[in-house]
Amino acid sequence: MKILFISLSLNALFLLLTIFLIAKKGGISYLKTKFLRSDQNCDRSSLQAANLVYYLQKVSQFQLLPISNFDIVFLGDSITDECEWAEVLENSQIKNRGISGDTTMGILHRLEDIVTAQPAKIFIMVGINNLIHCQQSSTEILADYQKIVTEICDRTPQTKIFIQSVLPINRTKSGLNVSDRAIVQLNSDLQELATEYSLTYIDLYSHLSDEQHQLNECYTLDGVHLNGQAYSIWKQTIAKYVS
Repeated sequence: MKILFISLSLNALFLLLTIFLIAKKGGISYLKTKFLRSDQNCDRSSLQAANLVYYLQKVSQFQLLPISNFDIVFLGDSITDECEWAEVLENSQIKNRGISGDTTMGILHRLEDIVTAQPAKIFIMVGINNLIHCQQSSTEILADYQKIVTEICDRTPQTKIFIQSVLPINRTKSGLNVSDRAIVQLNSDLQELATEYSLTYIDLYSHLSDEQHQLNECYTLDGVHLNGQAYSIWKQTIAKYVS
């Protein structure tokens, strides 16, 4: 009972801190100005205020949770956020820094705390929300990605960076109108970026796609996010890089 009380108290503290920070900066209008660039051509109606609040709430939590230079950071959006990586990979040094709804720009905004910690490894997967919500081209996404990679390489050169491919979606299940070609092109560009910076590129796309280049329906309920079977395949694919 005492542990439950402490847990609820900490959650309430995080929430109050987030609300205070948002209110102090100007509320939801501040969030939209802070996290949505005018040149992104985002569909702002799809980026709800609740998602922006969740972003800041998670960032405020992460700022209180230390990362050591022995740790392995998983950085990304909901697809990273929704997995219990330390348990799945049986490694207590893994720190999950995924945030649902995140984009390359969002990661750029919160990269400081990660590079300051100088972790041993960083596994990155981000970009699908740029395609879904912002209708960005691969070139635009890659520009942000290059900034992320450059920042890590310059600030913490001993950190090993692993660029993971963006995953396919299943348009039938999701109802989303993101072309397979756009995802394939982005992954091709990410692979070239990894080569340019002598980084490791991990192809997860081919392990989870079907013959029509869709996210195989046996790995998803909503056409975008993954079930346990998909995360098991992900684990098998990256295990050798984590150890």
